[in-house]
Amino acid sequence: MSRPSVDAVTSTVDSLLAGALDSAQMPAALERLRQLFDGSKACLARLGPGLTAADAVATNSDEAMQRRCYEDLAEDFIQFAEGLRGVPLGCVYRDSDLFGEAALRASRAWREWMAPQDMYGGLGCRLAETGSSQWFFDVQRGQRQEPFGADEVALLEQLAPLLRRVAFLSAEMSHVRLQRDEARDALDAVAMAIILLDGELRIAYANAEAEAILADAEGPLGLRQGRLFLRNPADQRLLKQGVEVALHCAEAPLVDARSSLILRDGREGMPALSASLIPVSPIAAGLRPRRVMLALKPLEQTTDFVASSRQLFHLTESEARFASALACGQSLTQAAAAQKVRISTARTHLARIFQKTETRQQSQLVSLLRSAVLPLRSRR
Repeated sequence: MSRPSVDAVTSTVDSLLAGALDSAQMPAALERLRQLFDGSKACLARLGPGLTAADAVATNSDEAMQRRCYEDLAEDFIQFAEGLRGVPLGCVYRDSDLFGEAALRASRAWREWMAPQDMYGGLGCRLAETGSSQWFFDVQRGQRQEPFGADEVALLEQLAPLLRRVAFLSAEMSHVRLQRDEARDALDAVAMAIILLDGELRIAYANAEAEAILADAEGPLGLRQGRLFLRNPADQRLLKQGVEVALHCAEAPLVDARSSLILRDGREGMPALSASLIPVSPIAAGLRPRRVMLALKPLEQTTDFVASSRQLFHLTESEARFASALACGQSLTQAAAAQKVRISTARTHLARIFQKTETRQQSQLVSLLRSAVLPLRSRR
């Protein structure tokens, strides 16, 4: 094999590092590495119990053949991993030297998986050990190719420290992606719309409930060039102010940065939305949160709301009726008219309700009464 150029090696290194951080780029990085060794196939993989398709990235990958590796041939590859334990981490080995030429050719894994893929001479490196699992890289030569020589061994020895780092990073990123996917699944299961926003109202994530609300072309909120916008200009200003307060809560960490507002639909018969803004990023010294959670909940009618609010907050019958009216989207003036009392009396009721519910604004009160404010504590 001719010695690869410096540019070829450098671009391969860059691709591997990018692939470690973004699994979608790893197949292209492995292809560059295969070409660097003029190999028939290259693979970066974990071997051990509980193998899945996510544990290996290979070039010239055949889906049916790869599936065999994780199903009926899994035990054979677990035994192969045990054979690697005698190889020091970072050291280069040849398949034939490690397992013996005759024993390797007689193995089921070689006959039914390696040979059909033209893998007739491998050069490998054990990269990491995590419990009962092994991370390794190997590159193969085809039946009609010359075996790997001293130059290829030397090249893999030089790349081994980088490949070990790539294996560690890939494992860490896989764990992070798993946690992210689990968190998204959990948010999708919540019976409440959840949207993560940045300071420019760009949406970082929206769960299934939120996507359904955003898909309503005539609803109170929507998407415009990747940013959340409210169709009511006054609501838009309040939302922007609430996000700014939440993002600046690091300057006063003991202040509850949550805020609430009511988003009115404007269409007859459609319920308003109770919206709560909650900072969700950890607060570190000198750093501000980068994300705000917007929780949305429709303000539906509740038949037993008067009784439940009296029990929860020790409201009087009159106060509970006012609370019920407000929670169902009525203004204070409308509630006063419905109760046939003066607006001054309505304000007195509202003040007592504020005191008993420990709220300060009508929007906060409505969110509390409708259980739209999630029971999350601000980070300290």
